[in-house]
Amino acid sequence: MGRQKGKQTTAESWIIANGKAGDHFYSDKKDGSLTAIAAYHKRKITTERLIVITTGGKEPKAKYITKATLL
Repeated sequence: MGRQKGKQTTAESWIIANGKAGDHFYSDKKDGSLTAIAAYHKRKITTERLIVITTGGKEPKAKYITKATLL
């Protein structure tokens, strides 16, 4: 059983396909992956790389995330 045509399999894909211009979201995917999804759905986006620091444990942890804005 494969992927059905027209079905989005990730949250990022759904937002890009159904979001309105000006909407933005954050993802742990790299900007190249998000622009590839946008190209598949024939949408344009801008991306920004951010570093997020969490302090939930004993040591702070840093992680790269991407902010995507629909055009």
